[in-house]
Amino acid sequence: MATHSPTTARAVMKPIPQPSAIARMFPRVIVALAAYIEAERDAESDWATDPACMEWLHDAERARSTVLCQIQSITDQTLRDHGDFALKATAMLAGILIRASSTAEFLQAYALLGSHPGAFEAPTGSSARVQQMLQTARERLADLATLGACVDPYEAEFKAELATAS
Repeated sequence: MATHSPTTARAVMKPIPQPSAIARMFPRVIVALAAYIEAERDAESDWATDPACMEWLHDAERARSTVLCQIQSITDQTLRDHGDFALKATAMLAGILIRASSTAEFLQAYALLGSHPGAFEAPTGSSARVQQMLQTARERLADLATLGACVDPYEAEFKAELATAS
């Protein structure tokens, strides 16, 4: 019978750092957010008014509830790593943007990305994975701003004209 003899003493081995629960869950938020954006784009298309395409509206509603559920699972977690704050803040902002009831509310929340950039960027020393997730999330949030369900193009144009007139 063979005897077990490790080649490295146990006292010398270091535990491998594992990503936090937030860092493990965040890719699901990005995927769900992308699915929601795609479903909303389908629902906004000209074909969506056709009764044969009514399922697209149901898909958009399911995608919205899925992404909000994924965001809630992140907001329920406690911060563990130094990159968790930016991930959690980005997820919370995505939830606020999706739940926005008006264009003004959406644009006000979306402006937080520019007015408080430190809250939505990975701190120095964060892993490349966290930095990439945050970059991808910012791209998805920009895609969210192109949806008519979030930003009414006519209302946004009117507000832009008022801002340039004053």
